[in-house]
Amino acid sequence: MKEFELIQRIFKESSMADIEGRKDILLGIGDDCAQVRIPADQTLVFSMDTLVEGRHFPYDADPYAIGYRAVASCVSDLAAMGAKPAFFTLGLTLPNSDAQWLSAFAEGLAEMAEPIGLLLVGGDTTKGPLTITLQVHGYIEESFIKKRSQAQLDDDIYVTGTLGDAAAAVPVMTGEMIVANELYDYFYERYWRPSPRLIGGMALKRVANAMMDISDGFAQDIQHILSASDVGAFVQGHLIPISEALSKWQPDNALSIALTGGDDYELCFTAPKSMREEIRLITQTLHLPCARVGEIVESGFVIEGYAGDLNGWQHF
Repeated sequence: MKEFELIQRIFKESSMADIEGRKDILLGIGDDCAQVRIPADQTLVFSMDTLVEGRHFPYDADPYAIGYRAVASCVSDLAAMGAKPAFFTLGLTLPNSDAQWLSAFAEGLAEMAEPIGLLLVGGDTTKGPLTITLQVHGYIEESFIKKRSQAQLDDDIYVTGTLGDAAAAVPVMTGEMIVANELYDYFYERYWRPSPRLIGGMALKRVANAMMDISDGFAQDIQHILSASDVGAFVQGHLIPISEALSKWQPDNALSIALTGGDDYELCFTAPKSMREEIRLITQTLHLPCARVGEIVESGFVIEGYAGDLNGWQHF
């Protein structure tokens, strides 16, 4: 297919590009630019992620799964800001214009994007090694934006969900390790279908001081908060939430994988101790697993019970 035929057949006609009923989207796919009206009481936040075949996902992977994971991993940044998803653009570099591959990829995008109100409003396509770039946009009240630089001395440190499963899944997904069928199914879901904590982020923005998503490993990512806020942290290793599946499968390495693995797309946030009960009520109401794992201190970074590497995923 030629570029404009590809855009028309695969993307513009998709329900995830249908702007009907959206007062904020004035012009979507099909023109030189999209046109958006930002709601009067909101500010616009946006983030961009690039995924490269062989680097961020295995070669010859299911295009449907690639599409779903691409949206999920990118909108996790919106969750970290406490923002409501609004729209996204897609940059797609393809080795060839395979209509069957593209249709499955678009369906995967739509499965994740449509339920959260994330509309595709434009993008670009070109020929080359498979590379996917998404820029996601969201709305949030300016006073509630959560920054990495807002952690305060004596804040509690929290983590949602469990950590390490996605990183542990990589050698399973690439065929380097063989596991039982039930374990394969579990880790397949944890790698290909992450659950960005959008509702959690929108609720927690009212009680948290600093917040970010965990994409490159907790031990590395929390240091971005510490550096931006000019504080330190004391974390208790035994409080890091790890799934039963990972604990049983990798009992000797589970903590290290959880701390440094990456691809979890959970939230790490800090909040005053006075907010403990409010946080308990929020997470209980949302059925959101959430663990208090440490506290903000004046300086330094210690994970009690862990003496390993504190570096996570390295992009270069």
